Amino acid sequence: MRTILFFVVLAIFCFPAFSQTKISGTIKTQAGEPLPGANIFIKDSYDGISSDAEGNFSFLTEEEGDAVLVASFVGFKSKETAVSLTGAPVVVDIILESEAKEIRGVVVSAGSFEASDAKKGVVLRPIDIITTAGANGDLYGALNTLPGTQQVGEQEGLFVRGGSSAETKTFIDDLLVQNPYFSSVPDIPSRGRFTPLLFKGTIFSTGGYSAQYGQALSSALILRSQDLSPDTRSAISLLAVGVGGAHTHRWENSSIVAAADYTNLAPYFAAVPQRTEWDKAPEQGSGQLVYRNKVSKSGMFKAYSTFSTSDLALFFPDLNNLGNKLRFALKNQNLFFSTGYSDIFFDDLTFSAGYSYSNNNDDILYEGNELNRDDNLHQVKVTMQKGITSNMFLTFGGEYHFLKFDNSLSTLRREFEENYAAAFVETDLFFTNDLAARIGLRFDNSNIIGKQAWSPRVALAYRLAEDNSINFAYGEFYQTPEVNFLNFTTDLNFENATHYILNYQYLTNRYTFRIEGYYKDYSSLVKQQNNFLTYNNEGSGYAKGIEVFWRDRATFTDTDYWISYSYLDTKREYRNYPTLATPTFAAEHTLSIVMKYFIRSITTSFGFTYSYATGRPYYNPNNPVFHGDRTKPFQNLSFNASYLTTIFDKFTIVFFSITNIPGYENVYGYRYSNDGTVSQEVLPPSLRTAFIGLFISID
Repeated sequence: MRTILFFVVLAIFCFPAFSQTKISGTIKTQAGEPLPGANIFIKDSYDGISSDAEGNFSFLTEEEGDAVLVASFVGFKSKETAVSLTGAPVVVDIILESEAKEIRGVVVSAGSFEASDAKKGVVLRPIDIITTAGANGDLYGALNTLPGTQQVGEQEGLFVRGGSSAETKTFIDDLLVQNPYFSSVPDIPSRGRFTPLLFKGTIFSTGGYSAQYGQALSSALILRSQDLSPDTRSAISLLAVGVGGAHTHRWENSSIVAAADYTNLAPYFAAVPQRTEWDKAPEQGSGQLVYRNKVSKSGMFKAYSTFSTSDLALFFPDLNNLGNKLRFALKNQNLFFSTGYSDIFFDDLTFSAGYSYSNNNDDILYEGNELNRDDNLHQVKVTMQKGITSNMFLTFGGEYHFLKFDNSLSTLRREFEENYAAAFVETDLFFTNDLAARIGLRFDNSNIIGKQAWSPRVALAYRLAEDNSINFAYGEFYQTPEVNFLNFTTDLNFENATHYILNYQYLTNRYTFRIEGYYKDYSSLVKQQNNFLTYNNEGSGYAKGIEVFWRDRATFTDTDYWISYSYLDTKREYRNYPTLATPTFAAEHTLSIVMKYFIRSITTSFGFTYSYATGRPYYNPNNPVFHGDRTKPFQNLSFNASYLTTIFDKFTIVFFSITNIPGYENVYGYRYSNDGTVSQEVLPPSLRTAFIGLFISID
């Protein structure tokens, strides 16, 4: 159970997104011939479209203020046009100049041309995330409605394609986030630390991602932060469990955001019955500061910092001594700071550099034993991209991490440092108007284990017809073993996963259909030997499956819905597994249906999410078959509503949400006593979760 952090700045950032600007026009050659299939998009955003057979284009954007409209067409020079996005229609007629060597023939559309993360991945805007019922504004909760993810309710994280949560990594502006979730609490999932309203684009790559990203065996969540805030405004949030406030100030070329919030779940737990026996209900305070500065026509400087503190305690039964209760208490402090600069030099050299620092401290008290976990991460990354020819683009760069871990249990202490460095290079090649490729190579070096790894990666895209393409990806992915194992030994190697992915997709600005098959081969996984404190890299496994995704934004008026289905077959022998077995976080079949409907006459948005997953395996010491038992299927139907109104002439949002409306009795697994005679169900903290909030824009 965690606070709804994203509501701190909901009224500031969210509902300007309801204000859309229509951009339309034509794109032609210097001879006046139309250019069908040309790419037209807002720079540094995911808003755009391809021109039709007559060279016409029209699309809506939720961006605001001064922006740059980019038009590109293979064989022609790209053109940038300054536009002002105020809500009024914008009409732009574009003429492109041909390159010295013009490529003739059919030109593929933007949605299926590039073999890139942005085009292959499922892209969500902030408004998609915060209006997804059941997610309660949590970025990771919304992503759990997409194909490839698993419905795991007893711990935090994204579990993707048979991989554990540790195999999915989060990147903000290309920098790795060390602690993307609030600290773990036994049998209770923690929310993500970052509000989705910080980001203008969210790319969820479930495999085969770019060589620019490493240290992730299964998946990469790539977040792009907002640019300049659109205007000056203030907001307050009044919740049943706390308060929040934020102020944004916009100057001509810079903006700053300051926000703070406080939540205490004690009143809510007193009103709504909880299955968890809380000794101290979660209490949390946080603040954040965001600064953006447009230093030149193409240069942007960004800085973001956040600090949070939390305190909680709970009891859970001691299965080895019935009648006794075990107490778990956690105090957490987390600091995260990142800064970055990007610019374009010499007309075609794109440069970006970033630095981040994070510190996370957990003070845990468990049955008289004091555990302190403290980690610090300094990170720097530089990336450059240059056009070699009109059909070839080169991206290269490197990164360096300095990590320091300090873990202590009573009088025992383990402290170590890691110096990790990586370099990458990849090229985007456009062989014909229908065939593109991305070929990359990554080099990783870990000082703590004294190992290096080379990671080749290849992605191909072939246009079958307009808006239709097939994509293939292959890649090697390496990850340093988790801290829990490095505490005992550093005589380990990188863990490894090899990805093979093939998909077909149909993609327009209204409809998305994708069917994807994959195979993932695991090797060198950390395996526990007979001695509890001894580990090696003899673990292995596999994951294979098929996923289907359909999104429709046009068939029904003011309605947006998507359906995702995943089939997963996975087994592995790793950690303390005595044999090859399906992990406890993997379900064979998973289905999600998300629907959003806006009723204009009452200015209210309604959302529904239904999720279903077949039973997951769990360990039963009384069953000779390891992980031979299954839970019953998981089901959840959630609802939310947002009512837009005014109070004392101030723009106001009244928000309500509730999860598990039918009251499905979901069971996430079972815990057993050491002798196997006593068992206990692992249940959600409460049968249902409800929330209501009031958000007022002061300006």
